[in-house]
Amino acid sequence: MTDWVDEIEIRNNGIKCVIDSRVLSELLRTIISLVLIAGALLFYSWVRSQIVYIGYESQKLFSVEEKLRDIEANLITEEETLTSPKRIDDIATRTLGMTKLRPYQMVLPPIQTRDRGVPDSLAMAASEADKLKNSDKGKRFGALFN
Repeated sequence: MTDWVDEIEIRNNGIKCVIDSRVLSELLRTIISLVLIAGALLFYSWVRSQIVYIGYESQKLFSVEEKLRDIEANLITEEETLTSPKRIDDIATRTLGMTKLRPYQMVLPPIQTRDRGVPDSLAMAASEADKLKNSDKGKRFGALFN
């Protein structure tokens, strides 16, 4: 460097690079405080975005709930119309050809004849098992194996 007024050239040969601990600690405190502020702002913005997201989700769920309630009301109305006694009577008389019972009228079910192709061995097996149980009553356990 040159001093142009006195025309003397100044040399910086005597300057050494020394780390000042005071300046370094002040710089470190400044950086840490800026990082903490940035972290707090980042956390605040994340919390706000979560609140907005939850708000949209709850609004969507409320609309779904309202639609489901409308569907439920429609299904209840449809069930009531399908199970009304007047409608059932109309279908029974018109479509199925049924008539209403008269007082003291008894309707007996048709008597089914036994199919001769089915063996009755299973029905007989139960009665034979009962006979065996009844015949062993009163006997001692040892007498059964003698």
